[in-house]
Amino acid sequence: MRPTAIVVCSVVLALGAAKADAPIELDKDRFDRSAGRHGVVLLEINWGRQWGCAGLDNAQLQALTFSKSPGEPTLALKTPSRLFVDDRYKTYALLIEPGEYFLTGLDVKVAKSVSDVGHLVAEGQNYGSFDVAAGEFVYIGHFGLDCTEDPIPWRYYIEGKEDFERYIAGFRERFPFVGDVPVEFRLFETDMFGASYSLATQDFPAPP
Repeated sequence: MRPTAIVVCSVVLALGAAKADAPIELDKDRFDRSAGRHGVVLLEINWGRQWGCAGLDNAQLQALTFSKSPGEPTLALKTPSRLFVDDRYKTYALLIEPGEYFLTGLDVKVAKSVSDVGHLVAEGQNYGSFDVAAGEFVYIGHFGLDCTEDPIPWRYYIEGKEDFERYIAGFRERFPFVGDVPVEFRLFETDMFGASYSLATQDFPAPP
């Protein structure tokens, strides 16, 4: 069975430098100028090298591309480095145009040995989606590699309301200018790279 959940005990928020084709990272000036016209998406990505992944020497997630329509990359997320990346989650808080976004591209580096290195690249298909409305803050999950069978991207998630509240408290501490705006737990939906989960289900006991 593939792993589905993570437990967050603390939050470290680190935003990388923006690039011309990169999404807009949240800061006070951009937030004020947006004036509620954009949505904010919260996610975490582990760009680190995974040793012994699925029988390989190592594998590394290097890019995820989300599009609002086929062939139109509008949210291109790339590893900060192909060589020197810590094996931990990097937090993103991004201002984006409202709408529905589809995962349409991915790149996973796979190394059988030091001299035998290739890439698993997929483009132009719909591997899942998330949506955000204007003025809305949405957490869509933690993204990393699953090495159970093949090195594939996988959408993990914070499990339980207490850990999610702790995560959001860390977000508010890092970005106090957002105030007490509510943050929705609405995971990236996919049939291929993640399992369904909702915090609302925690209000009810599991069936016997």
